[in-house]
Amino acid sequence: MEHLSSSVSYYCPKDAIPLTTQSENDNATTIDHQRRHPELILVLSWMGARDVHIAKYIAQHRALFPSSRILLIRSPASHVFWPSLARRHIPPAIRILRQFTEPEAKATNSSSRPRVLLHILSNGGVSTAARIRELLRKELGSDSAGNKLVIPRYALCLDSCPGNFVWKSTHKALLQSLPRWTSPLVHFVIAVAWLIYKLRLTRPAQNLNAEALRRGSLLPRETQRTYLYGTADAIIDWRQVEHHAKRAEESGFKVRKERFEGGEHVSLVRKESQRYWQVVKETWHEAELEAEKSDQA
Repeated sequence: MEHLSSSVSYYCPKDAIPLTTQSENDNATTIDHQRRHPELILVLSWMGARDVHIAKYIAQHRALFPSSRILLIRSPASHVFWPSLARRHIPPAIRILRQFTEPEAKATNSSSRPRVLLHILSNGGVSTAARIRELLRKELGSDSAGNKLVIPRYALCLDSCPGNFVWKSTHKALLQSLPRWTSPLVHFVIAVAWLIYKLRLTRPAQNLNAEALRRGSLLPRETQRTYLYGTADAIIDWRQVEHHAKRAEESGFKVRKERFEGGEHVSLVRKESQRYWQVVKETWHEAELEAEKSDQA
């Protein structure tokens, strides 16, 4: 992959799918086989993920969708403590995403085909998604005809997320990417945050980001979402994930839940690799089928 910043990497295969143009007829019945793959796979990794572990996800995406571009955004612990760093490191990804923007009217048309597969891992990935949304709102304008530009329709896979603020699990999550000796310091930082939350000066970022994933404004562009989670997750309780999935479904999102018995945090592929990637593949193809049904309706 080409490294665009310390947090952003990009892969574009030689036989990459041609980008959909604004003039292209979405209702065309003859679709090239390549179009069955996402034009872009956006992977938002978990906090402190090592490249050797991320590489396994990238390799499998390449195997499943060989004609798809892949944009990876990492989530180092420094982005949690200093959000300004995230705003400095993520912009190269925004420049890539701009290539896929389209008029809002097209992106909210139920017969418009999904072009992006979004793969979010843990609350670190959810946090990155929030940063992307913040930056895109500032960067994206309108096309020459004055139409508001937005990211196109997408299918979503949520691995081991989202979860709300819990002192113990937040401490455990942060220590995964920090030296053990920092444990007392991490507890102190969390204690300060907890006090701020108790005084109602602000709300936990985890809670706000989880709620953002249920916003009604996402409904027209999200075609399908799948929650993949494990019952042995020590960082985000599986019941939190199921509760979020239930509320998302009540809000009108098309939801699929895949519970991995004994699966640990962002380690579901170790538990049942074949099943995991089959679910990812089906999530994309179900989104494609939904668009086809809308075409024919």
